[in-house]
Amino acid sequence: MQLLDEQSKAYFNFINSLKSESTRKSYTYCIEKFLGHYEKDLDQFLRLSQEEMTNLIIKYFVELKISNQYKNLISATLKHACEINDVVLNWRKIKKFINSNKTGNETNGRDRGYIDKEIRNILKF
Repeated sequence: MQLLDEQSKAYFNFINSLKSESTRKSYTYCIEKFLGHYEKDLDQFLRLSQEEMTNLIIKYFVELKISNQYKNLISATLKHACEINDVVLNWRKIKKFINSNKTGNETNGRDRGYIDKEIRNILKF
């Protein structure tokens, strides 16, 4: 299944409204991961009701053990895709779920670097 149909109006609006090439790469990666998780393309996702879209985003944040920084990037990506295609969601509500769980690799709420012992264990393999 083609998650990002380059011929669709939604994708055209999304990708061409981004000015930076690095932002395009980051946002494309994030939206592909999100849409792939639900096996939907961008048009299908944007045609869902506001409640369904909000619930999918919240469920994605709560279920996956990903860092808060990555959740913020996904949130920015999805917010941009929605807003540029005239879809209004309650982003204030959605943002409440960004800090919903821990990845198990945090220091002061942020992901931390590996310690020497962990690096040695990785290198053993």
